[in-house]
Amino acid sequence: MTERTGLFPTSLGEVAYAATGSGPVLVLLHGNPGDARDWDAVVGPLAQRHTVVRVDWPGYGRSPCTAGAMVGAPELAAVLDEVLDHIAEISDQGGRKVVLVGHSVGGYAALCQALTRPQRVAAMVLVAPGGFTRLTGPTRMVVRGMGSPSVGGRLAGPLAAAYTVRRTAAGRAASRRARSVRTSPCRSAVHSAVWRSFLDPAHDLRGRAGAITVPVLLTWGRLDPVVPWYSDGRRAAGLLPHAAVARFWSGHLPHAEVPERWLAAVVPFLEGAYGNG
Repeated sequence: MTERTGLFPTSLGEVAYAATGSGPVLVLLHGNPGDARDWDAVVGPLAQRHTVVRVDWPGYGRSPCTAGAMVGAPELAAVLDEVLDHIAEISDQGGRKVVLVGHSVGGYAALCQALTRPQRVAAMVLVAPGGFTRLTGPTRMVVRGMGSPSVGGRLAGPLAAAYTVRRTAAGRAASRRARSVRTSPCRSAVHSAVWRSFLDPAHDLRGRAGAITVPVLLTWGRLDPVVPWYSDGRRAAGLLPHAAVARFWSGHLPHAEVPERWLAAVVPFLEGAYGNG
C-alpha cells in the first residue's frame, strides 16, 4: 500500500504527515515523546477501509525541531485545527468529517477539537487521553521534574520502558525512540515543554468534557502507570457522556502493546462512526 508523505505549514512550524489508504479519514495523533511511528502496528489494518493520516507534532519525528516548537498541550490542540484544514485539501473526502484517534496529549488535542469545532469530527478513539488528571502535590512534583530538560530528557527513556508493559516489537521500538530524546537538546526541550504545560489550567478538561457530543471510544491499558485507569480513566469515562470503554491488559500504549485486541475494539466502532455525520 503506497504511503504519501509531506509537510503541512502551520503557525508553529512544519508538521510532517504520512497518508495511507483511501476512504473516510482517520487522523492519528501521537503522545509525548512519541511520533507517528507509534501507530505502526495498527496502520495497515486501519488503512484497508480508511485514509489513515499520521502526523508528527512540531518538534517530533520527521517534523523539524525549532525554537518555535517549544509549545505545550494547548498549543498542540491549536495546531491540530490548522492540520485538519490541510488534510481536507489533500483528501478525496472533501468536507466530510474525520475520526480523530489520539493518544495521551494527542487525545487531549482531539478532545479540544471536539469542543471547539464539533462540526469537523465524526467520532473519536481516545487512548489514555490527557486532561483528566487531578493535580496533587506528588503529581505536581513529577510534572515539574519532567518539565526540566536536564531531568526529563534523562528520564524519558526509563519512563517509556516502565509504561510499555508488554514488550512487543512495536512497544520496544517506541521505548527506543523515547530514549533517543536525550541525544537532542531541541527534542528534549520540546518533551519537557509539553510536560510543563500539564500544569496549565487550559489542560484541565474535567469541567468541559461533559459538553462533548460526538461519539467516543475510550481505550485504556489497565496497567498504565502514567495515566492510570483507576483514577484518570474512570474519571474520563464518567465525564464523557457518549463514551464507550474498552480496557486492555497493557500499559500506556495498547495500540502498540496489544494491537490485535485494540483493533478488535476499534474497528467495529469505526464501522458506525461515519453514520453519525
